[in-house]
Amino acid sequence: MGNTMTWLRLGLSTFFWAMMFHLGKYAVAYVHPVAVGGWRFLLAGLILLPLVGLREGLDFSAMRRNFLPLLAMAFVGICGFNISLFYGLKSTSPVNAALIMGLNPALITLFSAVLIGERINGRQLVGLLLGLVGVATVVSGGSLHTLLSLSFKHGDLLVLLSAIGWAIYSIIPKRFIQGMAPLQITVATIVMGGLLMGGFATAITPDFMAVPPIGVIIAVIVMSVCGSVLAYMWWNDGVRKIGPAKAGVFMNLVPIFATLIGVALGQPVALAQVIGAALVIGGVLYSSYKPGGVAGAVPAAVMPATGR
Repeated sequence: MGNTMTWLRLGLSTFFWAMMFHLGKYAVAYVHPVAVGGWRFLLAGLILLPLVGLREGLDFSAMRRNFLPLLAMAFVGICGFNISLFYGLKSTSPVNAALIMGLNPALITLFSAVLIGERINGRQLVGLLLGLVGVATVVSGGSLHTLLSLSFKHGDLLVLLSAIGWAIYSIIPKRFIQGMAPLQITVATIVMGGLLMGGFATAITPDFMAVPPIGVIIAVIVMSVCGSVLAYMWWNDGVRKIGPAKAGVFMNLVPIFATLIGVALGQPVALAQVIGAALVIGGVLYSSYKPGGVAGAVPAAVMPATGR
């Protein structure tokens, strides 16, 4: 029963992250993208602080020691990631965004090699190339002319930028964070990121202090509670109970769930998206597969801030 609940919660976590793309697309149609992100993470921080405090305590000493790298993570992985993503969602589809974000594991591998000197093997290189071809297929709509003329959608490029920001966010703990558990890193970066985004939103848009439509309020609450609180805590539990290798395979469900949600909402799915999804997911599975073992995983601290 324990393992069954663990699998279920891992599956729900990836479903919630996939749902974030559709909720975000809806919310930014009515409210400034920075305001949406600010309220989402401020609310998530207000919920996570007491929950984590009651569950395992808050390690303020470790947070002070790691303040600068945590601030960098909040700036790049919460603010930069979400601002790029929510702006991108104004002019691209949730399915496209989820498929592009599916490149994250490969990008993390690449940045780990370039920035902190981790070796990249042949399987990882092939997986990265497959993922890049998959994303190129999605953003070009399968058109060679579009690919050669570099006339991509503005929103797709912003989502790709957010994926790069998340990859950088994900490798900072490997080198610069010392003596902090993954959930402590999560709560610290979410709270700091929420404060940064809230301050930025206050400065640039009146939307942040205005009362939005009730549908937007519900969307932000769902994104905060499901995508930024329950999903993160359930993911951490799953990694702790069954290990990162088995849990990491679930990340491949995010673009699949996003596509299925789009179909359920009546959104058309193009052949280029199907082919791109297969290439991205195939690349992740191939690069992380270990002969005689199971697929590798996204590290415990590496969890989508949106759906990422």
